[in-house]
Amino acid sequence: MGQDQPPAPRPDNAHRDPRATLREADRLRDARDWPGAAAAYAAWLAGRPHDWPTWIQYGHALKEAGDPEAALGAYRRAEQGRPGDADLQMQVGHALKLLGNLPEARLAYSRALEIEPTNDAAWREVAHLLGQPDVAAAGAPEAQFSLVGDLCVVFDLSDLLSWFGTNRTPSGIQRVQLELVGPALRGGGPAARVILAAYDPATLGWRALPREAFNRLASLSRSGADPREPAWEQAVAVARQALDAAPELAFPEGAWLVVPGSSWWLANYHLALRLAKARFGLRYAPLVHDCGPLVVPEHSPPATVAQFARWFAGLAAHADLLLPVSAATAEDIRRLQAQHLPAIPLPPMMVVGLDGAPRDPAARDQGTGATPHAGVNALAGRPYALFLGTLESRKNHLFVLNAWLSLIRKHGAARLPLLVLAGRTGFMGEPVLALLRSAPALRDAVLLLPDVPDAALPLLYRRALFVLYNSDHEGWGLPVTEAIAQGKAVLAPDHSALPEAGRGAAILFRPHSEPDFIARVEQLAFDPAFRAAAEARAAATPLRSWQAIGDAVLGRLLRENATPRHQGPPPIPLGTIIRFGIGGQAAPSLAALLAEALRDGEGWHAPEPWGCWTRPLESGSRAALRLALPPDMTGRIRLHLLLRAPATAQAIRLLPRGADPLAMTLAPGEEAIAALELPASGGVIDLVLEAHAAPEVLPPDDGPGDAPPGREVGVGLVSLMACRADDLLARLDYLEHQRFTWPEVEA
Repeated sequence: MGQDQPPAPRPDNAHRDPRATLREADRLRDARDWPGAAAAYAAWLAGRPHDWPTWIQYGHALKEAGDPEAALGAYRRAEQGRPGDADLQMQVGHALKLLGNLPEARLAYSRALEIEPTNDAAWREVAHLLGQPDVAAAGAPEAQFSLVGDLCVVFDLSDLLSWFGTNRTPSGIQRVQLELVGPALRGGGPAARVILAAYDPATLGWRALPREAFNRLASLSRSGADPREPAWEQAVAVARQALDAAPELAFPEGAWLVVPGSSWWLANYHLALRLAKARFGLRYAPLVHDCGPLVVPEHSPPATVAQFARWFAGLAAHADLLLPVSAATAEDIRRLQAQHLPAIPLPPMMVVGLDGAPRDPAARDQGTGATPHAGVNALAGRPYALFLGTLESRKNHLFVLNAWLSLIRKHGAARLPLLVLAGRTGFMGEPVLALLRSAPALRDAVLLLPDVPDAALPLLYRRALFVLYNSDHEGWGLPVTEAIAQGKAVLAPDHSALPEAGRGAAILFRPHSEPDFIARVEQLAFDPAFRAAAEARAAATPLRSWQAIGDAVLGRLLRENATPRHQGPPPIPLGTIIRFGIGGQAAPSLAALLAEALRDGEGWHAPEPWGCWTRPLESGSRAALRLALPPDMTGRIRLHLLLRAPATAQAIRLLPRGADPLAMTLAPGEEAIAALELPASGGVIDLVLEAHAAPEVLPPDDGPGDAPPGREVGVGLVSLMACRADDLLARLDYLEHQRFTWPEVEA
């Protein structure tokens, strides 16, 4: 009997009362007479084929009678009329599980979870099945079929998963990822296939993330704020285990890798992209949320600035499409590229715009399983001004608090609304907390809410008298748009992307002008007509759905040329020293781009402050350098490389294509210069670096005898320089820079 063909129902002619047959079927069901109940339900359905609830009962009876295949057919019939019934999908999954079809059962439970994200029973089934590698692999997205020419999008959620490793409540960038990816998974948009993935630096590849794990994390991240809640910890653990067990993702040919979060902090990310582009024809479209570490570097740790600068240096050379979130961010990209990398053309850009209206606020308040937030509820009936944002130096809460002190001294605290600061403490946020502790006037005038769950935000916005926002730089400014979506008057500085976030409805003040800020706050606090007019503007401001925003992005991907951009390394400037270490860079540069782009093959460890190790020959990977020469170059090239040995003596071979290899041996920890003279014909130099496995460091002599061995590496590359063979000055300059300390050179 086919699973889509339940036993044919027979007419219920035995009863003059049409509903008597149904009552009899229910009685037999309650008596656990499953064959009798199945026969009675079949008779009833013979004349009523669109009675979908009874098809479900019929399926239950068939299943309990020992015929899960026929039960599945009945459930499939019920699906025709109840496609959005989560419990029905659970029953489909149970029947499939009884039939031994675990991959299809997983998909049914997954649909139940998509329909009802808080369905704990569906999640338990999914989590159990994801723990079985054969089931997880069989249902993985890369196993699905798609037609040539279909749009396949792989969302890299490394940033989101990293955030969820230590946090639960999403910040702005994480919220954008949740809002863009969720609708794309539900289908109906431009993408024929959507795959979720995370980057694995150890393998320079990506692994598929089950969409059920994403949906569970998304739901729980909105419903609460406690990262120690068992349900949250279990969801994070299941996602991590599923990723660890997943094989390396084989990208569909010509797929788009979209990064809705950030990737500047991921080791060897651009190298992995180059490898995937060569192997799969992959195309790359990162969202650029802001250029803050380069525009206002004083608000980021120096290491972050250096990492971001190196990432930005390679951005245009690796991306097929850039997705800045605002026109202001797009302009920052153009300006920084023209200033630091004028010879590298930018790829096409699409300004995404984050003018997304929250999903139905009532649904967000009531439908996520969230418990009422005590801090938000305590504000009921009390007028307050809301400032939502991480307590960090870039948000400049000190400006707002000092202005509030001026307002208190001018008007008295009793006349002012309570100032509510909603947000966790971030980089250099301690001065804000110190001022709150030390200023007596602020103790009763300011309330700090550090962890407000996402589901409580609509109520927090709606109850506010007005919303204010401050920052020294923003790529967008989601709280401004969210306030407008709730019909609230909102005050923000007139710079970067904040006017875009305000959509013409925000009240803008001169940046860093306390008098202008205070004047606007006074209008909002003391002039009901002024505030009402601002609220009316907000209520009349049209916003898009997040589905529309995501569809616009995917539609642009669909319209882009199917051929990836040609992105070989730019020609190396002759006589220029290229250092492979990271750190110390305060701005993007061609040298930083070359240090990244010259490395070829999967045989490289991540760069470190001094340089970069190769992986040993035993790893089976290849470490190479590929140098594009200036187009007019003829004759012979002199190539110098400063190499470093690991903790033991190391034999090294350098294998240039089309020339004799060079062999050398380094003493433990020694740095030495290798020099090769190569023909410039062909315009490209390809060089392979080979070395056997050796310990990076040796365990201390006084350490335990069973101390684990250190990482095994090949050879370290510190720097290189290419010049014409007869350019003696360039050769001397390189040698001097390696042998002497120069003030302008950092290690």
